[in-house]
Amino acid sequence: MMKYLSIATAALLACGGGSASPPDAMTAEDAAPIDDAAPDAATAPDAAPVCLVIAGAPAERVTTTSGVVRGARDGATWTYKGVPFAAPPVGDRRLRAPEPAACVRGERDATAFGPTCPQLADGAVVGEEDCLQLNLWTPAVAAAPRPVMVWIHGGGNSVGTASDPLYDGRRLAEAGDVIVVTTNYRLGQLGFLAHPALDGASGNFGTLDLVRALGWVRDNIAAFGGDPGNVTIFGESAGARDVCTLLATPPAAGLFHRALMESGACKFLPTRSAAETQGAMLVAATSCAGAADVPACLRTLPVATLITTLPGNPSALGSSPYQPTIDGTVLPEQPSAAMAAGRHHAVPFVVGANADETGAAAPAVASEAAYATLVHAEFGTALGDRVLQQYPASRFPTPRAAYVRVTTDARFVCPAREIARAADAGQLAPVYRYFFEYGTPSPFGAVHGLDVPFVFGTFGAITTAANQPYQPTATDLAVSATLQAAWTTFARTGTPGTTPAWPTWIPATDPTLQLDATLSTIDGVRTADCDFWRPLYDSL
Repeated sequence: MMKYLSIATAALLACGGGSASPPDAMTAEDAAPIDDAAPDAATAPDAAPVCLVIAGAPAERVTTTSGVVRGARDGATWTYKGVPFAAPPVGDRRLRAPEPAACVRGERDATAFGPTCPQLADGAVVGEEDCLQLNLWTPAVAAAPRPVMVWIHGGGNSVGTASDPLYDGRRLAEAGDVIVVTTNYRLGQLGFLAHPALDGASGNFGTLDLVRALGWVRDNIAAFGGDPGNVTIFGESAGARDVCTLLATPPAAGLFHRALMESGACKFLPTRSAAETQGAMLVAATSCAGAADVPACLRTLPVATLITTLPGNPSALGSSPYQPTIDGTVLPEQPSAAMAAGRHHAVPFVVGANADETGAAAPAVASEAAYATLVHAEFGTALGDRVLQQYPASRFPTPRAAYVRVTTDARFVCPAREIARAADAGQLAPVYRYFFEYGTPSPFGAVHGLDVPFVFGTFGAITTAANQPYQPTATDLAVSATLQAAWTTFARTGTPGTTPAWPTWIPATDPTLQLDATLSTIDGVRTADCDFWRPLYDSL
């Protein structure tokens, strides 16, 4: 208990009742200011807000560094939703690094999700800028401080939300006796716009949102029964890329202790120059073109104007122009380069991909000629010719199957091997690789994101072709239980718990755990094809 009370005492901050100094890992900016006029706080004129974090078992009401939150029971789990971890990034705080959430009077109702961050959904702008909130699920039974798993959602860093039903953390928390946290972060233009007139966090506001969320977890999770010294970050797609980014982000030092990437890459992030070129294009397309004070102008634009100007295509086959930026400060270099050189946060690490990542996103491919056209459009003429030699349509059942295989390998499967290679080169902590092949319930195989409901146990969030909730089979449930056990055991110990044992990764044989209806270990995944891609990645 004393270990956590010392952290709790330091978290007293400037919110009344004490004078403890912040711990060494904190900065002056971490001290939460008192906000006597917070719109969601009950006012008590004669009562000073108290934000004293005390470690212990979770309960309906928990005091955090930003005030008291009131959660609700959900089965054998306490849930707390829409908990602010940063000040609202609105007005003059737009397009700036996040600030700590204020300590407020009264009690915050944490029984309903907060808003999504602004984004395009089916052509319409949805969400609110005051979105920097997270959600927690913690088993209700008292226990030793539990491991903490912080989920970062995907969506190309342009869409998505921590409150997606797919990410409901109750089943995972109960299955593994862990605390599950899902967090929002600013997306698209609001999260990753770079421009020379903006401040030093330009291009990485969303990345710093994630750092701030992890800082909030460090300072508060003991009050929910969690262990601030055992935090795992995990994410899928862009969320996996963000995990890789955090591994190389100096401000994230000490905020997590394990990392797990599902279907993401981390080598091709834009340079500051490229990101600022994109930012200049956005400014030129708005009424801020030629403004004397570009940042001030951008901060007064309607949010819909920003979100709809030069949007991206965040699908398994598309991309968003707004990504974490190699800015020299928040992100000094490509994460893969930092990992290979040992200039990263070296922690036990899992990386993997699905067998048919682009299967649901690929268009119809009626002929070999159509396949060749798509490959040349994707990779250019010269490289496209080489790709067609490596992946002739005759190798596959259909031209569409060939295109799915090419794009899946190039974007996901083969980068997973390169990420494992970089991590192995730069750290002594163990590295593990997986290959998810279980294709049910998708008609297109193990597509992008299919692993997510298996990890979270959220099959009811999947809609069938008949517009009904998917009913998992006994095999589905068994595969889900296997993934949940592996993921949560990794979070607890740094070693995934599987039978057969999941081998640590080494470059000589590329040992990989094959996740299907049954588990097996294999040496290499599509090795000849990945050998083809390896020297080409720098040219893509």
